[in-house]
Amino acid sequence: MKAMQTFVIVTALLSLGVSASAQDAPIRVDGAKTLSGKQSFKLIAKTPEIVIIDNRKEEDYAAGHIEGAIRLIDTDVNAETLAKHIKTKDTPVLFYCNGVKSGRAAKATQKAVQLGYAEVYYYALGMDEWNFKRYPLVQ
Repeated sequence: MKAMQTFVIVTALLSLGVSASAQDAPIRVDGAKTLSGKQSFKLIAKTPEIVIIDNRKEEDYAAGHIEGAIRLIDTDVNAETLAKHIKTKDTPVLFYCNGVKSGRAAKATQKAVQLGYAEVYYYALGMDEWNFKRYPLVQ
């Protein structure tokens, strides 16, 4: 199943004209489940308790973000800030940023996994794909 998910993500990257090079963020983060835009959209719709963390800069967040997302830049992600926003370490949490060229969500996701959060989701393609697919945003 993981091979299929990786194939789908790489295919999505190629369709967006994005290549995963050495300086790009990883497509997968150990301990987290990587999701596509469609999977993220469905997860958000069916999981009312999910905490959505937008790891982008303030101006990017203000220009449009996923409904319900909390802005927490990756450099501010730590045990205290996550505990402030996420009820328990078993609460589902989804991290995203602008995409693989940014890498902010990858860093935040890695930190959450290291801190023992159990249900961590990583939207690697982030806003690059979200906007391309024309999923809804709020300002």
